[in-house]
Amino acid sequence: MRLLVLAVALALLVVPAHAQTLSLADRTSTKTYTAQELLVDPATRDVTIDDIVYHRAMTYRAIPTVELLKRVNIADDDYVQARATDNFSIAIPARLLKTVSPDTEAFIAIENPNAHWPPIPQDKEKSSAGPFYIVWRTSGAAEVSSEYWAYKLATLTVTDSPFKRWPGLGVDPVIAAADPIRRGLDRFVAVCMACHRFNGEGEGTQGPDLGMPMNPVDYFQPEALRKLLRDPSSVRHWPDQKMPAFSPESLPDADIDAIVAWLSYKAKRRQ
Repeated sequence: MRLLVLAVALALLVVPAHAQTLSLADRTSTKTYTAQELLVDPATRDVTIDDIVYHRAMTYRAIPTVELLKRVNIADDDYVQARATDNFSIAIPARLLKTVSPDTEAFIAIENPNAHWPPIPQDKEKSSAGPFYIVWRTSGAAEVSSEYWAYKLATLTVTDSPFKRWPGLGVDPVIAAADPIRRGLDRFVAVCMACHRFNGEGEGTQGPDLGMPMNPVDYFQPEALRKLLRDPSSVRHWPDQKMPAFSPESLPDADIDAIVAWLSYKAKRRQ
């Protein structure tokens, strides 16, 4: 009996290593892949990435997202909602995930259950970016938001764009296409919505709602708000702070100004 109990206990210990799965869903079906299946997938290969999470070059076994997304029904104007095991969630344009160019290509890196990646720098739990992780070979174009590097990935789900799902984020049609307000909306969706909702719209839960009960432009001086968006620690500290600093390469000053312009526009519309 003791031997049987010991065998069951050992089996339970090894289950998590073999139960790492990635779910891939479109509007009608869901496919589930284990890490072992993807590691030996014919489309998987070794890639070396200048990793913005580990802050150094990393070599991964990874499958190109363009190859993985061929297995679901997805249109170029769709988005893919990437959700992590810690409930981090970000919507990524499908066109970026399906892009293969000298400047941009996305991959799903797959952690070998028997050879874990290093802990994420400054991660309190000392855990790695696995079991799955969206990594990018990119020239540093700001369009590939730093939030699109989604680690501890659990699911990828084909969805409508955030602009369709949450129309309250939008701006009046009379606002010109080149107006910074529109750029600010685009950058809010790409950079901020992973953690923040706006007037209840969105999926972010790791940060406060930026539309209610007050808009940040109502209680921050413009320069302080810009500093907060660039590097929160330069303005204030708070328990369990998660919001990172953004480099000028990942979030140019012009984009910060555009986000503030969009927030200001939304605050005025509420009045």
